[in-house]
Amino acid sequence: MSIIIAIVKILAVLNICNAMTMKQIKSTGKMMRKTCQPKNNVADDKIDSMIKGVFIEEKEVMCYVACIMKMANAIKNGKLNYEAAMKQADLLLPDEIREPAKEAITACRKIADSYKDICEASFYVTRCIYNHNPSVFYFP
Repeated sequence: MSIIIAIVKILAVLNICNAMTMKQIKSTGKMMRKTCQPKNNVADDKIDSMIKGVFIEEKEVMCYVACIMKMANAIKNGKLNYEAAMKQADLLLPDEIREPAKEAITACRKIADSYKDICEASFYVTRCIYNHNPSVFYFP
């Protein structure tokens, strides 16, 4: 969910409104990572492990995930924004992953309700999205 929203924010600045390729999504993700990783002092291996489904339950990792979501305006008033994620999935994701990604976002939308801390909520929603459909998961 967060990468989708992050891409929208960056594209809004660039005034680009077409679906992106996975190469473009990953390039945008690298820029976001360069901002959030130092802020949260997270090692590469702890971030990279998420692509393989290994989510390390440490505060720094959780807050890194929240940072990505905040950069992407996926967090409003201290809460994750489901509607924005769905809209951005429609606008930006390549056809081959759009619907499966939206299904994963929908399946995981209530996870955040169980957490008061935005870092924890962001982390567990992201893990849920991976678990729902690893084949469409990407996180910078």
